[in-house]
Amino acid sequence: MYREIVGYRNFHPDTNFNFQLNRWLPFLSEEEVRQAASEISDFDDWKRVMWQRAELAEAQNRFSEAAFLYRAAEFFLLSADPDKSIAYDKFLALYEKADWELDCRREEVPYEGAWLPAYVVEPEGPFIDTLVVHGGFDSFAQELIHQVASYARHGFRIILFEGPGQGYPLKVLGMKMTPDWHKPVGAVLDHFKLEECSLLGISLGGCLATRAAAKERRVKRVIADDVLEDFFGCLANRLGPPKAKILQYLLNWGARNLVNRALVKAAKAEPLTGWAIDHGMHVSGANDPYEYFQWARTMNTREISRELEQDYLLLGAQDDHLVPLAQFYSQARTLCNVRSFTSRLFTKAENASSHCHVGNQGLAQSIMLGWLKGALEKQTAYS
Repeated sequence: MYREIVGYRNFHPDTNFNFQLNRWLPFLSEEEVRQAASEISDFDDWKRVMWQRAELAEAQNRFSEAAFLYRAAEFFLLSADPDKSIAYDKFLALYEKADWELDCRREEVPYEGAWLPAYVVEPEGPFIDTLVVHGGFDSFAQELIHQVASYARHGFRIILFEGPGQGYPLKVLGMKMTPDWHKPVGAVLDHFKLEECSLLGISLGGCLATRAAAKERRVKRVIADDVLEDFFGCLANRLGPPKAKILQYLLNWGARNLVNRALVKAAKAEPLTGWAIDHGMHVSGANDPYEYFQWARTMNTREISRELEQDYLLLGAQDDHLVPLAQFYSQARTLCNVRSFTSRLFTKAENASSHCHVGNQGLAQSIMLGWLKGALEKQTAYS
């Protein structure tokens, strides 16, 4: 079961819990999500409630719901919790059992002595273009393929891959995320023998896709959904300006012990901070919080935005709780050499003002599809 949702629900008073509940609503019944939310007050509740509901759905052969309830349970577990890998394995197995009515095949893309999973949806009717898609910091390919599969009805071949630090490459193969995102993108283009493509990066993928396009010239059109110019800036923003400035200063001076002590203390005081640091270290392969935040500083587009010469679509969300709105405007200013530039800021009135437009992703998909068609028509006219 997958359905497009319009409207951002108020399931839970905690902003982060509420966002994740809305995020997986396309795969779950609203009644079940609302009931689960009423039983959750902390991380322990989250795991217990989601896991119990996942087991019940599995016993009832509701495979699609069970898969995403295990996915929900997995999300907020710490990397050292053995149930995290169990939940992921359950998610994969149950996802495969579900009937998605999706004509999609899986291929293995060779990459640095291992491989990356890619999911391919072939176009219906005359071929127009290949759209290469990837997620960001914490999404799985199985979540995203349903959002973009409809492009195939318009002549697009969809290739959605998981790169290092994402999904299967991270959890099973142990690959950590790299800021050199042109390498996995290049591997995908090589494997499928693509001379040109469009590239869509989702969430932190907006930063990764921008970084990849600066060096991979086979990418002709770029979509950042959403804007994410500076990952460290997103993390620091949650601390507030005074603490963010102190952290920046300590990182500049290489004060590893001071940074680690401060962040460990913060993690103990605030479970969400602890989870975020743990998750970040897991994705990046950092050995301590200091190393993770130094790594996060490499995840920016400031140094490379001026190198892009492609058509570029920048999407932003007015009420994004993860990405400061200022990054929408600063990213736009630095894309000074692109062939064409279009931006779109989604609003609360459109039910699309949350991160990645959860609440009205169908609207965002229609905007991206229209832009891609327009960019390709202009390319044809000029060639």
